[in-house]
Formats: sequence, structure tokens, C-alpha cells
Amino acid sequence: MISLFRNFKDIKNHANKSIVAIGNFDGLHHGHKAIVNQAKLLKRKYGGKFIILTFHPHPLKVLRPGNEPKNILSFRNKVIKMRELGVDILLAQRFNIAFSKLTPLDFIHKVLIDGLNVSDIIIGDDFHFGYKRQGNIDYLMSAEFRKHFNVHIINEVSGKSGRYSSSLARDMIASGKMMEVKEVLGYFYEVEGHVVKGEQLGNKLGFPTANINYLNTVIPEDGIYAGWVKIKDKFHMGAISTGYRPQFKGKKRFLEAHLLNFSGDIYGTRIKVSLVKKIRDEQVFSDIEKLKKQMTLDCKKAINILTENNI
Repeated sequence: MISLFRNFKDIKNHANKSIVAIGNFDGLHHGHKAIVNQAKLLKRKYGGKFIILTFHPHPLKVLRPGNEPKNILSFRNKVIKMRELGVDILLAQRFNIAFSKLTPLDFIHKVLIDGLNVSDIIIGDDFHFGYKRQGNIDYLMSAEFRKHFNVHIINEVSGKSGRYSSSLARDMIASGKMMEVKEVLGYFYEVEGHVVKGEQLGNKLGFPTANINYLNTVIPEDGIYAGWVKIKDKFHMGAISTGYRPQFKGKKRFLEAHLLNFSGDIYGTRIKVSLVKKIRDEQVFSDIEKLKKQMTLDCKKAINILTENNI
């Protein structure tokens, strides 16, 4: 079971010794998992609570509103994945102007030492902290702090596309490169939400869909995708459309999932859609019959793709 806190001052009585991994951890990609695995190894060796310290909202939303990145994971999904990874405590520190003004020294003493009772800190090799990111790894590892904690640096983790990073994953998602995204994240990109009522156009065409509104997550490139749709604890094959539906002069971008070999009323149900591979771009057809013909072909392609790419 994972415990969630929003302020470092609330943790002192919950951890007399802690192993703290610090970062944004959006996407929990392979680079993040290297940090998590090191923290779990230290916990097994020395004991203590495994704490992830992240910041919510994203610091840029406070410091430079409008420049913050879209999330790869919803906050809810991030908590679930961290629980599955064995995190004891998630400190999603409430980030505001006052917190942003903590000097590197104050951050170390007030947050890490006094607040979290830290014994070991695990960070990536590009870590900065404190007011205007003035603190760096050299400062964190300086002699004045050695009696308080050990610092463990995780060097970059790379793959075929270069260094694994949240920004790389976001760029791939926005370009519709879902198979490449999986290489970075270790799982297919997920969109989740409650099924909402649309205009029932799918029903009229003979391809009923479950519709999800996008919130503050990265929106994939418009088009038709093969994907897995999780309803409760079961996965179903799906042909997924994301975009504006230009055939019907749509004005709002959202996701529509046509579930293959499924029937039932799922309005209001929370579902999770894992996008596996893009099939084609959105198109405008000369008549509805040609659109329906293409949708039939899309479904066949989705089945072939998903048969080869299980969740």
C-alpha cells in the first residue's frame, strides 16, 4: 500500500529513516525505473521507507504558466504505477511560489533532513534543486552533508532513440510513434477517463464507440490506431480514433474507441486505452459508404496488429 502526502512537514512521524528518490517521474520510463530499482536495492540492504519526492503541480506551471509540459501519466495513473513498483510513500510536494524560493541549503535541511529523515538520496545525473535551480549534485555531495546522508547518482539510460526521457516520450506520442514510445516507457501509451456520451455518430455508422475527453495529458497525433481497451480488469481489442472527425466537421478533439467483439453499456465507466500502433491519418471521404468501408478495413488491421502485440 502506498501512502500519499502533499507536504514534507507531514512525513516526519511516518519515517524515522528514508531512502528518497527525487524527480518529476512523468511516464515512469526506463530511466526513472533505474532510479527506483536502486532505491529498492538500498531499502532491502539497509531498511527504511522508500519515498519518491516529486512536485505537483509541475514547477513550470507556477513559475512560467503556459510553458509546463503536458503529462504522460495522469496523477491517478502515476500513483497506481508507483504502488506497483513498490514505493512506500509518494510525496507530491505542493509546489507554490513560497516553496520555489527555498534556497538549496534550506531544501536540504528543511525538506530532506528535518522533514524526511533521509539516509540515502537517489537522483539522475542532471539533478538541480532549490531557488532558480542553484543547487547541483556537487553541492549535494559536499562534505557538510556527508554525516546526514549518502548520495547515489544514476547515469543516463539509453536505447535505440537515445537517452530515455519524458520529453522524448512526449515527442514520440505527439508524432504517433507508439511502438517507439513503448521502448522508452516499457508499456504502451495510455489514455484513461470516464466514457462520456457523444453525438452517437458511431452508432449510426454501425461502429459504436466509447468516447473519452482529453484532460491535461499529451495528445497523440490525430489518426486511427490499434489499441487495447481495459474495462474493469479485462482487455478488449479496439480500433481507436483520435482527433476532430473532419468527415463531420468536428470542433473538439477527443478519443473514440470502437471495441471489437464487445457489446454492452459502459457510459460513465472508467476505461484505459493503450495505443499500440497508428494505422492511418484522419481522412475525409467522398461519401459515408466509403468511410464505412475504410472503417471495416481499419478494424481488420487493428486485429492483425493486436494479435501480434499483446498487452
